[in-house]
Amino acid sequence: MTKIATIARSPMDSPNMTANDAAILESITAELTERGVEVVLIGENEEIPHDTKAVCTMSRTASIIEKLKMAEAQGVTVINPTAAVENCSRKRFMEILHGNAIPQPPFRIMTGADGLDAHCFPCWIKKAHGWSNHKDDVTFAGTMQEAVSAIEQMATRGITESIQMLHCTGDIVKFYGIGLDLFHYCYPGNGKFGKEEINGTPQHYSFDTHMLKALAQKAAIAIGLDIYGGDAIITPQGEIFIIDINDFPSFSAIRDIAAKEIATLIMNKTK
Repeated sequence: MTKIATIARSPMDSPNMTANDAAILESITAELTERGVEVVLIGENEEIPHDTKAVCTMSRTASIIEKLKMAEAQGVTVINPTAAVENCSRKRFMEILHGNAIPQPPFRIMTGADGLDAHCFPCWIKKAHGWSNHKDDVTFAGTMQEAVSAIEQMATRGITESIQMLHCTGDIVKFYGIGLDLFHYCYPGNGKFGKEEINGTPQHYSFDTHMLKALAQKAAIAIGLDIYGGDAIITPQGEIFIIDINDFPSFSAIRDIAAKEIATLIMNKTK
């Protein structure tokens, strides 16, 4: 019997989303089990069983990434691949999108507040490395003083590099994808930290949905993701800007469909 391991995301990396993250893994496990697969859930501090054919991981901790790199070197299929997970660190994915001409709002990467662009307001100040796991890792700044304060607050937590991104008026749209077989978008409720309220109630501006899908899939391919999610801004003129992308979202809006597709993806990659 094929053995597949799953690894849950650390609660620290899943603020306000722990239950949803656990639910998608449970659904994937149920789908794989129905298909005759032995599924084992392992903790972040446990070793990967030697006879594991594939690992479906939501974890982003450095220790797990190193374990999974060793497993990959031994021929174990890891979904998402470790290189792709590392590419989802904010600075890295933004540079990848920029290099692939995928539209983003104007941004600059800074060390300290001296690099702030006085013409880039209102803006968002974002932690450059890793993922958002603290409410102040992404902060809206309407003025220079607010931006400096956000950067200084990050510095108290040991964050020395940040990103200033121009705030774009428009609708936030969340998107989800699994390879080229599933794509879904929706207008969000409250996210991890409620930052969506800055953009206000969605106005449902008209936009090219096929273009959103094409841009999201292009980004996922460039980053190396099999399973991905993200956020886009739709301006009143219908422009599309990708503002976030991440590995392995919870798919709470389409959990049952996503679990089936992810199970199929895993089965196909382990044939």
